[in-house]
Amino acid sequence: MNESMNSPADTGSGSGTASDTSGFGLSLGRLAEVFHAPVAMFQNMASRWGWTDWVVPILVVIIGSVGLSVYVIPHLDLVADTRAALEARGLGPDQIEEQVSQQRAFFEGPFGAVIAFIPVITVPATLLILALIFWGGASIMGGRITFGRMFSVFGYAWMPKLAEGLLLLFVIQGREGVRPSRVPSLLVTNPASFLDPSAAGTPLYALLASFNP
Repeated sequence: MNESMNSPADTGSGSGTASDTSGFGLSLGRLAEVFHAPVAMFQNMASRWGWTDWVVPILVVIIGSVGLSVYVIPHLDLVADTRAALEARGLGPDQIEEQVSQQRAFFEGPFGAVIAFIPVITVPATLLILALIFWGGASIMGGRITFGRMFSVFGYAWMPKLAEGLLLLFVIQGREGVRPSRVPSLLVTNPASFLDPSAAGTPLYALLASFNP
């Protein structure tokens, strides 16, 4: 990650777009370019990259993910999936209520106060693992991309996922007691949206929900 940002003259570009700036200006411009010109943006990043290209997108993803969690979690019934799973196993009402009560107490305890901030750890950890896997694979096959650039690629590539989460804010508004397993299908962006709600939490549901455009 010790590579420095090249100057505009190094690229031969003079159009005055975000890609002709440097540092934070360039990285902020790329946040928009990843939506309307992703191919050109990633090609440009191959020759012009700096430490802001992993700091900016990662910070945006973390802050955005925490904000989404803070807003969405109060609309969820965090024990609904557990109750459904226990009912499917044929447990009696008393057994179900006992286990559900224990889980509810867990979420209402200290853990519940920090659950919305879990993305501070999980998001960068996920991106680091993905970047490490793909960087390792690229290196084995003779690629010369640095780990820093690969990490930046996944940071920018996460922007559409964050945008999807922002759309979820409008969909979940006014809803209460939403099952966590149903959240991916609230936006009709995958085949799982057309399954019966009772299928939520099944392997088929998880598979179909993963096919997002």
